[in-house]
Amino acid sequence: MRSRLCLLLALVLAAAPLTAQAAPAHGAPPTVSPGAGPATITGPIPAAGEPGDPAHDYVFYSTPYDLKKAGYEELEFFISGTATRYNPNPTIDQQQQAATPLGTTPYTTRIVVRRPVKPSKSAGVAVVDWQNVTAGHDIDTEWGTSADYFVRNGWTWVGASVQHVGVNGAPSGPTAGLGLTEWSPRRYGSLDVTDHGAVLDDSQSFDIYTQIAQLLKGHARTNPLADLGISQVYAGGASQSGRYLGVYYNTVQPIQHVYDGFLFALSDSSLPARPGVGTKAIRVFTENDIYRGAGVPSKQAPDSNTLRTWEIAGASHVPAYSTGTDPGDFRATLGAIQTREFGPAPPVDCTNPGPSQVESWAVFHAAYDALDKWVRRGVAPRLAPPLAIIDPGPPASLARDSFGIAEGGIRLPDVEVPVGLNDGINSPASLTNPLSSFCVLYGTHRDFTAAQLGSLYYSDRDYQQQVRDVVQRLVGQHFVLPEDGQVLIDQARHRRPV
Repeated sequence: MRSRLCLLLALVLAAAPLTAQAAPAHGAPPTVSPGAGPATITGPIPAAGEPGDPAHDYVFYSTPYDLKKAGYEELEFFISGTATRYNPNPTIDQQQQAATPLGTTPYTTRIVVRRPVKPSKSAGVAVVDWQNVTAGHDIDTEWGTSADYFVRNGWTWVGASVQHVGVNGAPSGPTAGLGLTEWSPRRYGSLDVTDHGAVLDDSQSFDIYTQIAQLLKGHARTNPLADLGISQVYAGGASQSGRYLGVYYNTVQPIQHVYDGFLFALSDSSLPARPGVGTKAIRVFTENDIYRGAGVPSKQAPDSNTLRTWEIAGASHVPAYSTGTDPGDFRATLGAIQTREFGPAPPVDCTNPGPSQVESWAVFHAAYDALDKWVRRGVAPRLAPPLAIIDPGPPASLARDSFGIAEGGIRLPDVEVPVGLNDGINSPASLTNPLSSFCVLYGTHRDFTAAQLGSLYYSDRDYQQQVRDVVQRLVGQHFVLPEDGQVLIDQARHRRPV
């Protein structure tokens, strides 16, 4: 039961001293966290066992991605310092001005680094993934959606454990006992971001996140990225993490200027509301996020010279690929990887079959690519059509075709050349297991009948040609990258809908 709770809550919304100061983003004046000294870093921390070893002396949530084949490596480091505390829950009005320091607190946490082994393969870009902890433990959401993009482009991914639940664990409730220090006291017992239980509001998380970027942009010998020529560091986070990144963007980024760009994913409250921050940002929503309230006027903002919003038709907050059961699937962050760390989970009871099978990862790849071109070359991302909202709700009412597929938005082959219904709507069929209430995040996938398929396609070849046409259009619009478009075409070749 605890394992399933972790899964469902996750769906709603982880040797030598180093002293380094980052180069600020966009030529802003150098800054150091107020009231806090430079952080230090220790490691890499060796692993005494393979992932899945019951002794738990390995990197928590170690990726099953074949890093060796890709010329990458996974390393873990501990970071210590003193963090300035800021209000973690400011109102929108309060986010119109820079954060006010609330004091300081000591901390020791971890980062996980997945980087090219050879510096010659580095593109000079790192993404710092604000680990999602709604499940009571770290989940590397940005790696789960975008590892293929990072690896093939020579980017470095850094998982940042900055919240107390992920590090020390939830102090009470159904997700208690799952934090790093509890999952492996032997490996992680020295970590603490709460000042021995005195700070439980995550007010320290923003400055820890700042100090991590400062370290990674520095030139000290013990910087784990020092030989990679890192010039751009992007902030990424999904769901609950996206909310925190929204607060960071509005209230801390104007002080520190350390992150060069932001990608907010799947968070209906990740609105960069404060004008004049100046840092480029892209928001990516699924249909499910809009259905649950991200489309209300107070959470919308027009595209501008620093903001783009992309909405993916038919996609769900929790995509089918994230719940996969293959132990070798790096995208199965809410499936096989979670099972490896905490054991198997009983199923939830949803009204509709799901989750949605829309391959939203392809759009996330394109979003990171667009953000990078925007920041480094000044090439603005394409304006994306929004989903056709009739009433923002929540729940939102969307315009739909005769099959129930939402109109508007970025339209991947799964909705533009459909072989089934994919949407962002679901609900619990029963509350016998009360955690089934989280079915609302799954969306729906329901295969079309033979009659429905026959009304759409003359033959399998006709279907596959339509997929190629849609992919070609998406690639031309820069909402899908050519390499990923080929993956979508190859998937269609294996389908025989007619």
